[in-house]
Amino acid sequence: MGKRNKTSLESQHNNAENLAKKQQEVFFVILFYCLLIIISPIATFFGSKYFIYDSLFDPIPSNIWAAVSAVVALHIALGLYLYRAYFGAEETKSLRKQE
Repeated sequence: MGKRNKTSLESQHNNAENLAKKQQEVFFVILFYCLLIIISPIATFFGSKYFIYDSLFDPIPSNIWAAVSAVVALHIALGLYLYRAYFGAEETKSLRKQE
C-alpha cells in the first residue's frame, strides 16, 4: 500500500513539474511576441527614418514612409505570432494523438 501511494505521489509531482515547465515555456513565447510586436515597429520607424528616408525625402514624406515601414513591420510580427499560434496548436494536437 505504501509503495502504491509513493508511486502515485511521484507521478503527481512529475505532472506538476511538467505543467510548470509548459507554463513557463508558454509565458516566454508570449513575452517574446509581445516585445516583438511593441519594439519592432518603433525600431523600424526610427531606424528607417534616420538611416534611409531622411536622406531621400523632405521631413514630412520621410515620416510618412517611416510610418508605412513601421506598419509593415507590425503586420509581419503579428503574422509570425498568428503562424506560431495556429501551427503550434496543430503540433500540440498531433503530440496528444501520439500519446
